[in-house]
Amino acid sequence: MSDTDVARFVLVRSRWRAAAPLAVTLVFRALIVAYSLALGVRGGFVFVVFVVFGVTGLIGLIAFVTTLTAPPAELTAGGPRLRALAISPDLTDVAWSDVRAAWIAYLGSQRCLFVLAGERDRPYMAPIPDGPDAAAAVRELSGGTVTVADEPPPRPQTGSPVFRLSGYGRARPTPLLVGILPWVAILVMLPWLTHTPQPWDQTWWPTGH
Repeated sequence: MSDTDVARFVLVRSRWRAAAPLAVTLVFRALIVAYSLALGVRGGFVFVVFVVFGVTGLIGLIAFVTTLTAPPAELTAGGPRLRALAISPDLTDVAWSDVRAAWIAYLGSQRCLFVLAGERDRPYMAPIPDGPDAAAAVRELSGGTVTVADEPPPRPQTGSPVFRLSGYGRARPTPLLVGILPWVAILVMLPWLTHTPQPWDQTWWPTGH
């Protein structure tokens, strides 16, 4: 291994693999918006659907595109270079001396390295493959000053409810089926939730009238 390799460790080896979970949620958000329009949702329900699923879907699309186009996150002798947010197009340089904590946890089924640094309550993070390589690289490149924990710290007490619930990740991955079931349930329940006719009672249904 060359000196350059020792002084630099790329965390995100496959951009498509990193973007895959974003693609799944993006597809389901688009399906919910399209299905709502097909059902003939009207009034305040349209606003709720577009705000909850349309706007978040747009943010998810931006995150998906930037994940595919942004420079890959990496560790260097000076510190980690990570994206500050999922929609950030560039990397932020973080000095090892500013790192307060580092740990490996899961966002859904995706394994990630989390780094809490400076005055930020929100961690930097990057998807990583299975195995001990990322943790070993952190220890080596930081000169032993930073050790990666194998589980997240206590949940944050600030920020949005979603961030307080899962902003630091989970110690175990969420099975793919468990992650998809809530989206399927929303699609199934949508006619009842929006007080619209069932799909088989719509004119566009193959046997509709």
